[in-house]
Amino acid sequence: MLEDLIGAFVRSQFGDVRRRTTGAMLELAAFGMIGLAILFVFVAMYLWLSARLDMWLAALIVAAVALAVAAVLLLVGRSLLRRKARRRQDDALSSLQALGLLSRQPDASDEKDRTEEPGAIIVGAALAAGVLLGRSFGR
Repeated sequence: MLEDLIGAFVRSQFGDVRRRTTGAMLELAAFGMIGLAILFVFVAMYLWLSARLDMWLAALIVAAVALAVAAVLLLVGRSLLRRKARRRQDDALSSLQALGLLSRQPDASDEKDRTEEPGAIIVGAALAAGVLLGRSFGR
């Protein structure tokens, strides 16, 4: 019984490790093939240009094209990372605002409706803040 519970917990947290590893290896092989194809495109471009221009000039043009592609990919990647970091920061700020709403002192009119202690409200607010902040900063 305990082994089944531990096994279910491990499967829920890590999934099927063998299948995920196989998928990651296949993705790695696909990216390797894409890189090889890009390499051959640059070699073909160099050979085509070297038949029409001097070899050093063809190499310079191919290097410039490669640098331009790298710069564009760098800018796109950087903007995606900034957007993700901004989203995390917005999630953290909204979580802190929710904590402020949860931990505020009740009004005098609300006290007769509530039977909870102020300590229970603070503990609940702290638990909620921990969960919200853990989820926003954890990933």
